[in-house]
Amino acid sequence: MKKNVFTTVTLLARSAGILLFFLYLGKGIQFISHLPIPGSIFGLLLLFLGLNLRLIPLDYVLPTGSFLLNYITLFFVPVGVGLLQYSDLLSTHWLTIVVSSVISTIATLISVGWLYQRFAK
Repeated sequence: MKKNVFTTVTLLARSAGILLFFLYLGKGIQFISHLPIPGSIFGLLLLFLGLNLRLIPLDYVLPTGSFLLNYITLFFVPVGVGLLQYSDLLSTHWLTIVVSSVISTIATLISVGWLYQRFAK
């Protein structure tokens, strides 16, 4: 039993370490380059490249990734509380928010579909 728990903890630690490495690598790139893109986005792109080029096996990041995906809804609670705090601002600019949300959603769907078709070949 102890070996099984130890193995699970070790796999979670390795997985979390890899994700944190890419997060802070991206933050470092953003700090050095001064580009107006968040460091976490750089880190995600580097992790994506590492996984696609098979430099990092998927099994190495799966334990922590699965855990985070199981509890992803909890990450939206602060956003919901923030929206409630600015309800007066939302009521005055609701049309702008809805139109920009629809346009950005359509642009995202089109670009992801195009990229998938391009790289799936």
